[in-house]
Amino acid sequence: MAAAEEMAVVVLRCFDGTTVAAPAGVVTGRSGLVAEAVAGGAGGGGGGGGRVVVDVPGNVSGVDVAAVVAYMEARAAAADGDAFDGEFIGGLTHDARIDLIHAAHHLADKALFNLLA
Repeated sequence: MAAAEEMAVVVLRCFDGTTVAAPAGVVTGRSGLVAEAVAGGAGGGGGGGGRVVVDVPGNVSGVDVAAVVAYMEARAAAADGDAFDGEFIGGLTHDARIDLIHAAHHLADKALFNLLA
């Protein structure tokens, strides 16, 4: 995770052209996709200056990736992660939950996937 700590931002590029900037330390710890890209010095292009650009596979929209990143950031900042998870799940509609399961799967965030599935 040393490489992630050195870079400030990971940019997640979605199929719809949306890019979502995320704190590298947070997303690298949760997303297998991002961790592999950072470890391999990847970047679907662009970047530099402490950024890695990662193409999100599948038809995951920018809205859904942004929601997953927001969850990751809020979860990392929460004093009680389990309580946060309960509130987060309770506030989701069925459709939002399905969209987030899809996004978590393609981002390889096993913890979020298991929480939602």
